[in-house]
Amino acid sequence: MPTPQQSSFPHRTVYLLLLIAFALRAAMILLRFDELQQDRDLYLGLAEKIWQGAGFTNPITSEPTAFRPPMYVLLVSLFRGLGGDWGLALLHGLAGVATVWATCRCGFEMSLRWGAIAAGAFVAMDPLLIRYSSLAMTEVVFTALLSVTSLCWFYSRRSFGLTVLTGISFGISALCRPTIWPMLVVIPVLAAFGRLHWKAGRQEDLEFASWKFLLGHLFVVGLVAFVVVLPWGLRNQLVLGQFKMTTTHGGYTLLLGNNRTFYEAVVQQPLGTTWGDYASDDPRSQTQWYKRLTHELNERELTGEFARDQAQYEMAFAEISESPGDFLQSCLLRQLRLWSPVPQGEEAESLPGVVFVGLWAFYGTLYLLAIAGFALSLSLKREPWPLIWLLAMIITVAVVHTFYWSNARMRAPIIPALALLAGVSIEWIFGRLDRPSLTKSAPINPTELPDSKGRS
Repeated sequence: MPTPQQSSFPHRTVYLLLLIAFALRAAMILLRFDELQQDRDLYLGLAEKIWQGAGFTNPITSEPTAFRPPMYVLLVSLFRGLGGDWGLALLHGLAGVATVWATCRCGFEMSLRWGAIAAGAFVAMDPLLIRYSSLAMTEVVFTALLSVTSLCWFYSRRSFGLTVLTGISFGISALCRPTIWPMLVVIPVLAAFGRLHWKAGRQEDLEFASWKFLLGHLFVVGLVAFVVVLPWGLRNQLVLGQFKMTTTHGGYTLLLGNNRTFYEAVVQQPLGTTWGDYASDDPRSQTQWYKRLTHELNERELTGEFARDQAQYEMAFAEISESPGDFLQSCLLRQLRLWSPVPQGEEAESLPGVVFVGLWAFYGTLYLLAIAGFALSLSLKREPWPLIWLLAMIITVAVVHTFYWSNARMRAPIIPALALLAGVSIEWIFGRLDRPSLTKSAPINPTELPDSKGRS
């Protein structure tokens, strides 16, 4: 039975991590407060239109659009409408705190103690999540939503109601970024590969080996998520004339990294070359490529979003089939960009050398500990339910961005998953130092930990 000092340890440390997370994000926002007004992806314009009562319309054309997913836009509209730029800052700050809280509780649910705290610390101090707190983009909010969904998944075996809650959270996350839908396919595939490994494991894990339970559970989660996202698809049918549960952005994102200009300007150049290295009037620049793309689509009289999206998919597939070698190189490049510890392009040029060293140290440590944590989970036959979910998150994001446009910020949503795997390594290290070992240590009782309102 834990002593009072041991029982209070998780409470106080988690509260400290939440404070640190909020302070670091607040500092970044204050240092770059003007960036909250920069509308790089039209999220602010879309949100302003909604707040004005014009609906989900393109701020440039004032026409209905499905180019961006709606959830982040709706949240920005509410927070920014009520509080202006400070409201948006609050949204991002709270999202960062929620991510750390959910990560810690996921760790405790995995029977981690020091490992859960370490995972929360990695997330609290992650450079990507801190950096994007000052930008009107989906990274920090989507990461928070996916972290809460992870926590729901970890709890979901306890009752049907929690399974339904997982589906609701999954659907809300998909409305922020549709890229997580493939997880519903990746999970049973991973379970099929891992089933034999865990079959000889602990008695309490045998339930996971039941295909009936796993597939039934996933069916409920997927069905509820579908119902949550369904209004968005129906809205697109009624307003734009075509049912679509995702966005009209996919074709452009696939073509962006799979076209002849990109192959010549970036893929075939020395590693580290970016499109931003070219002047805007250079024929190889992204600006000139986009002008040529727009001209071609206009010449084909493709004015509707769905028609243009489909055309760009077809153009991307044609480019891939014509240059398979360049395509394979571009896939490798996208993976290198996804996992690169340091940024590229203009922002990288402004960073001092000590920051580069710090980024390599931070992500190098995280990656090594995460890989070791995965290996330990297999060797120690840790409970498979959370591990399958974490791996599915990582694999889904990695595979999607092997083909679609990719850079370092795309990995932000899986930082909590990597941190939790790293936490397994940390727990093992402390277990070796503080006998008895990890495999014999008393698990954390999640019901004794503070909830989102600070109650225990």
